[in-house]
Amino acid sequence: MVDLDLTSAKSERVVEVRRLHDRRHREERGAFVVEGPAGVEAALARGVAELYVTPDAASRHGDLVAAARDGGARVWRVSDAVIAAMSQTQQPQGIVAVASLVTVPLDQVIAACGRPAGCLVVLDRVADPGNAGTVIRTADAMGAAGVVLTEGSVDPHNGKCVRATAGSLFHLPMAADVPLNDIVRSVRESGILLVVADAHGAVELGTMGADAVLNGRIAWVFGNEAHGVHADFAAAAHESIAIPHYGSAESLNMAAAAAVCLYATARAQRGG
Repeated sequence: MVDLDLTSAKSERVVEVRRLHDRRHREERGAFVVEGPAGVEAALARGVAELYVTPDAASRHGDLVAAARDGGARVWRVSDAVIAAMSQTQQPQGIVAVASLVTVPLDQVIAACGRPAGCLVVLDRVADPGNAGTVIRTADAMGAAGVVLTEGSVDPHNGKCVRATAGSLFHLPMAADVPLNDIVRSVRESGILLVVADAHGAVELGTMGADAVLNGRIAWVFGNEAHGVHADFAAAAHESIAIPHYGSAESLNMAAAAAVCLYATARAQRGG
């Protein structure tokens, strides 16, 4: 059913998997940890190097075990204690995979933005992994072409970020740790309009003016949770767009604001 047994939570293999929760070690090894059946299923489409599964989880997710084995992964049957030692979640779901890093060079993400309409998402110094992962998941759902994370943003391979994407991390081309100036230059050279989300933007989302901007090839910039979009992005932007507020809340959570903007973009680009 599975290839190897692992029962000691103190084994070197467990220690090695745990090290992958550290960004520096992920970068050195070129791999990261994926927890839970949803994430593992998405990772299997690209291939995983290792799969660790408890007997109970193996009985519930036999298709994932078979797919991992068919894809050439080393499959280990492990104890609950081993899974708990490998996992960051308080209630592990019994299945953990090790996969290769998913990030690609910026030019590959830019190239994915199709014609005549397409949408890239730029996360500018977004530090919260839950927010970043939620935006990646929303970008995937709304048909965005790719995601770019600037220098100072969370590593998209961070465990909480990976879980928040619910598998979408594996569906979109993604570049990380990219300097702001490189993004501005590449977007301009590709004929893509840079659009920033700004509470004081010159155009309101949902208006004809906003739709006229959004129905082409654009790169949405969503800023840091506390400080908003970097001034250099704002200065380089083709347009700044605000979400109109009709209630008493001063602002929206960054991920919620991105969801509203990306939904409006999908409607503008698809004639909704």
